[in-house]
Amino acid sequence: MNVYKARLESFTRPKRGKGGTKSQSNQKWPHPEYFLATPETLAEAGFDFDPSSEDKDNVTCYMCGKELSDWDERDDPFEIHYKKCEKKCAWANANVDWARRWMQMDGEFNDIEISGDAKLHVAMEKARLDTFLFVHDQKRNYGASSKKMAKAGFFHSLHDSHDNTAVCIYCGISLSGWDADDGPT
Repeated sequence: MNVYKARLESFTRPKRGKGGTKSQSNQKWPHPEYFLATPETLAEAGFDFDPSSEDKDNVTCYMCGKELSDWDERDDPFEIHYKKCEKKCAWANANVDWARRWMQMDGEFNDIEISGDAKLHVAMEKARLDTFLFVHDQKRNYGASSKKMAKAGFFHSLHDSHDNTAVCIYCGISLSGWDADDGPT
């Protein structure tokens, strides 16, 4: 599910056990609200809720298919996703810098220095580009193309199936409603 809303709803919909058997009850996210891994943060980090009888807190990334479970209180979904999938998942790569800059355990503003390494810059731009499923790419000479958006520092953050929301990794601003003459710079 590449849409945030659908990923978030996966935490509340009735589940079937892996293997096709219907679960006895609606399996809910098993951890308390004070955990860093909440349905909201997990959905933002790209995960769908995918529990099994053995792994009651199992989640699966919509983009790379990585399954993760056994969440602890201080596990940051963005950081764990990145550590486990950095070479394989564009969503993990594109979101880790943004999340590291703005999330901190105590909720305080956290701004980290972004590396000036040219290879890292190119890799991060490609990771941001790989997050886009932009409807505007089909339109010739449209101001807000996936390539232009990624180059300017944006990643695609779908919240519903018709969404064209892009988030800047440098300042965290979300922009949507792109018109033909709009551009990311």
